[in-house]
Amino acid sequence: MKSKLVKIWEKFKALLKQGLTPKQLAISIVVSTLVTIFPMFGISTIVLTAIALPLRLNLPIMIAISYIVSPVQYLVLIPFINLGASVFNTEHSLLTFEAIKASYDSDFWITAKALSFELLCGTVGWALTAIPLGVVLYFLLKEVLTYFEKLKTKNIEHST
Repeated sequence: MKSKLVKIWEKFKALLKQGLTPKQLAISIVVSTLVTIFPMFGISTIVLTAIALPLRLNLPIMIAISYIVSPVQYLVLIPFINLGASVFNTEHSLLTFEAIKASYDSDFWITAKALSFELLCGTVGWALTAIPLGVVLYFLLKEVLTYFEKLKTKNIEHST
């Protein structure tokens, strides 16, 4: 079991070393995170692909981050809806996460139609929190990744 985890980690590290600049890597991680926590299930891979290809971001990293972050989507769905509903100064139906997930599992389009106001509220809640969080996360990640890139360069210079 442990050797399998080590192999997975090595593959993930190899993806991180595919010649990306710290800026490109930070953008890939942030965009993947923001798209993944968007309050609509089942769209992240398609949206990530549509964003990654024209911007020349690292799609494998984005998909990997998406899988890692996807449990967060379940945690923030109802708070996003509640925040959006408070912006509109209205109440939404008292749906639970389980009811929303079950509805998505049965029929995506019927759910989208039936929960359109909740999806609007969730989108507003997402925009109010995720976008500012993404900007902060981008600058933090860029600085951290730049620091590690400089350390790596120094270690290579010292070893030669």
